[in-house]
Amino acid sequence: MNHRQYREWKKEQLIRQIEQQRLDLVENKTLWLAKTEYLDQGWQTLFNLRKYVAIGSSVVALYGIRHPGKFIRWSRRAFGIFSTIRLIRKAFTAK
Repeated sequence: MNHRQYREWKKEQLIRQIEQQRLDLVENKTLWLAKTEYLDQGWQTLFNLRKYVAIGSSVVALYGIRHPGKFIRWSRRAFGIFSTIRLIRKAFTAK
C-alpha cells in the first residue's frame, strides 16, 4: 500500500467515524429532549406567568413589610404544607 492509498483509506475511516458520531449525536439529542421535556414545559409555564409572579411578589413583599408577624406565620405554614406534600409524593411514588 503506497502513501496515497493509505491517505485515502485513512480519509474513508475518518469520514465513517464522523458519520457515526453524527448519528450518536442525533440519538443522544432525542434522548436529552425526552428527558428534559418536563423541565422545559415548567420553564415555559413560569416564563409565561412572569408578569403575575412579579406583581404577586411585590404584593407579598408589601404585606410582609406592613405585617411582619403574620407574614412569618403564614410563610411557616406554607413551608409546612409544601414539605408535607413533598413527603407524601415521595412516599407514594412508584420507583
